[in-house]
Amino acid sequence: MNNSGCKKMLFISVVIGVLIMLSPIFITGSLYNDNEVMGGLLSAELVVRTLSLVIGLIVIYDGFKSFYKK
Repeated sequence: MNNSGCKKMLFISVVIGVLIMLSPIFITGSLYNDNEVMGGLLSAELVVRTLSLVIGLIVIYDGFKSFYKK
């Protein structure tokens, strides 16, 4: 893959990673707020938000890894 193709893939992976990290905010319409949720939903929301952050960072890392591989 040429250099411009690698840059496009890096940009796309960063955008997708950021969208994955922000997806709980898009779905719920707010940042993390423990006043709106209660009980088991509080821990479930925390787990989902943490997982989306980790998965988004993995996607961004994979993009950088493949960019610097060449």
